[in-house]
Amino acid sequence: MLIALISLWAALLMAQGTPIGNRLHRLLVEAPARRLSRIGRGQILFGLLTLSIIVSVIWLLDNDGRMLVTMGLPDFLGFATAIDLSALLDLAAVAVIAATTIRFRAAGAWMRQKIAPRRPRVRRPRGQRLHRPANDDEDRRALAA
Repeated sequence: MLIALISLWAALLMAQGTPIGNRLHRLLVEAPARRLSRIGRGQILFGLLTLSIIVSVIWLLDNDGRMLVTMGLPDFLGFATAIDLSALLDLAAVAVIAATTIRFRAAGAWMRQKIAPRRPRVRRPRGQRLHRPANDDEDRRALAA
């Protein structure tokens, strides 16, 4: 395999500028670069989720986990690409992040309310309304001016 890759690399360098060199460059350099540029956040999240499931299954189930992964992984990945599971995973991640943000705010307010020290309510005497005396003939507007 290593010899084949080194010979392809040498052919790319030696045939640079010729029609076959240009064709090899398009096939071996430009096409993979174009494909790699289309990888999105959803595919990366899906890959990380799949890898974490594989590691946890192998770790928890030992030899049975290895057999389960080797037999079931191709079917799972085929199913995932058929329904574009990476887009659904991206949507689910956004929903979970939004829900936890809202919950953290509500939980923070609830915790502040529960942790806050209880103080006895201070009863303030209600202010009595000051009624003008009925025999008040002073012209207050004249005094204010």
